[in-house]
Amino acid sequence: MNIGILGAGISGLVCGRALKKAGLQVTVLEKSRSLSGRCATRKFGEHVVDHGLQYFTLRDPAVRREVEEVAGVELQKLTAPILQAEPKGVVYREGEERFYLRSGNNRLGRLLAAGVEVVTETEVPKLEKSGKKWRAGGREFDAVVSSAPWPQTAACLGIKVTEVGYEPCLTVLLEYLVGRSTAEGAYARIDGSGNDPLAWIACENVKGGRVAEGCTVYVIQASPEYSRHHIEQNPEFWASDLQVRLEKAWNLDSSKRGSVFAHRWRYARRKEGAPAPKDLPKGFFICGDSMTDSRLESVWKSGLDVAKKILE
Repeated sequence: MNIGILGAGISGLVCGRALKKAGLQVTVLEKSRSLSGRCATRKFGEHVVDHGLQYFTLRDPAVRREVEEVAGVELQKLTAPILQAEPKGVVYREGEERFYLRSGNNRLGRLLAAGVEVVTETEVPKLEKSGKKWRAGGREFDAVVSSAPWPQTAACLGIKVTEVGYEPCLTVLLEYLVGRSTAEGAYARIDGSGNDPLAWIACENVKGGRVAEGCTVYVIQASPEYSRHHIEQNPEFWASDLQVRLEKAWNLDSSKRGSVFAHRWRYARRKEGAPAPKDLPKGFFICGDSMTDSRLESVWKSGLDVAKKILE
């Protein structure tokens, strides 16, 4: 069988890897130049910064074994705590194990793609069915798997979506030309109430070897409400606004500002309780957070589940 997979996010690559190991022919079609989807990392000046998935957990023993096998020495434990905004200073989920990849979380996608044919910069605006075959990206497949967010998948199938089912997230990377003392300890501050635009503030300095000496890099991820309100506005506006809010909240020296990078995640994470797609065409499968929550463990298992269905 010849299987086409739309999207080189984690679930799609996990699915492709499992099918390839079982002896099937697999081609992953990815619209961008990079792999890993929202498990994203970028070069930010002299720094390496995760601007998508900040960290992940490995509570599921089977997923943990697979991640350890794939990532090897790249897998690092994040030991610095996350603090809650309210009650102020209380540790968020104290005792929970958290992980990241040493050279960037997007490295996980490149490791998963080893041995799998991945064609980048190939957008699939429409899927066509011809008899028992599917056509996508100028190729013909026996079955197709989409790992893209449901609104994008639905567009490929010609289905009109009335409920998006995803929360957006505006993300800003901020460089300050001053070193951060490791004695400061905490990795991040989280506000789960949705009331503070600064829903997530993390310091990449705690991830060893990521930030150039003498600098501090922060990652801001705005609340869903703030992101929905500003998603169509000029990034210069909301990036500046969030930076000023950060400096006020954390008493940062504005004269030490360095580079800024702003990114829109239109489909950042699946809304809690969003309905899963139903009545899919025969030979068409969906994995990823169109079907489950957006945690890495969940989408990983989703990719394995779809591979199992195809093999059965």
